[in-house]
Amino acid sequence: MIVASMTPAAVELAWEIRREIEARHDEADRLRLRAIDRARFDADLAQRRFMLVDPSNRLVADTLEQEWNKKLRILADAREQRERSQQQERLILDDAIRDRLIAMTADFKTLWRDSSLANRERKRLLAYIVEDVTLVKLPDEGTTKIHVRFKAGKTETLTAQNPKTSAQQVKTKPEVLELIDKLLDDHTCSQIAQLLNDRGIRPGGCVRPGKSDIRFDALRVSYNAQRNGLRSRRDRLRDRGMLTKLEAAARLGIHEATLTRWVEYGLVKRHAYNDYAFLYEIPDSHPPVKHSSRWDRLTDRATAARESAASKTL
Repeated sequence: MIVASMTPAAVELAWEIRREIEARHDEADRLRLRAIDRARFDADLAQRRFMLVDPSNRLVADTLEQEWNKKLRILADAREQRERSQQQERLILDDAIRDRLIAMTADFKTLWRDSSLANRERKRLLAYIVEDVTLVKLPDEGTTKIHVRFKAGKTETLTAQNPKTSAQQVKTKPEVLELIDKLLDDHTCSQIAQLLNDRGIRPGGCVRPGKSDIRFDALRVSYNAQRNGLRSRRDRLRDRGMLTKLEAAARLGIHEATLTRWVEYGLVKRHAYNDYAFLYEIPDSHPPVKHSSRWDRLTDRATAARESAASKTL
């Protein structure tokens, strides 16, 4: 912003403003001169009145003398005020100074962008340009208003995002949490971690120094889900009617070991909710029943089930 403000056009504008200010100063000085002339006239008039009074009339003489002194004080104050105002006014800028100011804009940009320039020197440059800076922090909006006032009176307002705390910097992004929530419907935490890593998505903690190589794992995915109130995969499967091993065996009237064999042959589907635990899906229509394996082997039943499923898809 500072470099953008230091342009020849800005100097030309400041030059025109300065001329207007000088014209106003001249007008004010003419008014002050008129006040001095008026005060001088009143003082001379009071002097002539005092000089014409009869000295034997002391009461009138004292009154006229006091009036004369009062007019003299007014004249002295008017002169002092004009001198003080002239001292406070800036020096008149001539064309040579204007040309030097325009040339300084290019020099300033070159100097400011010099990588060898120390920051303390940049601060000294700013001290010659900027009058003051006011910061207004808006916590509810997460922003800070920066009001910059230049020496010439111009003001600029900038809006900046508030810096994040260390906890906010390592927090998982909302879009990543949304993706995890969606993937939990069909994948375990370890599978989700692999999918996120394959897509190049990294945990929030990778922004810490020396942690840029960390990746998602099952524990990290599970922690993010629990920390942010996402429903676990087990709860999602239970809502879809999945049963535990004990419940599924009881529903089918078989032993748990038999249920395991039926899963191996595809008669019953199971869905993992972590790397070592499963829930079982029992079909609502035509669930498998226990037969004598001697007359109705599992391999034959599995083949028939696959053929039936294939015919339904066609």
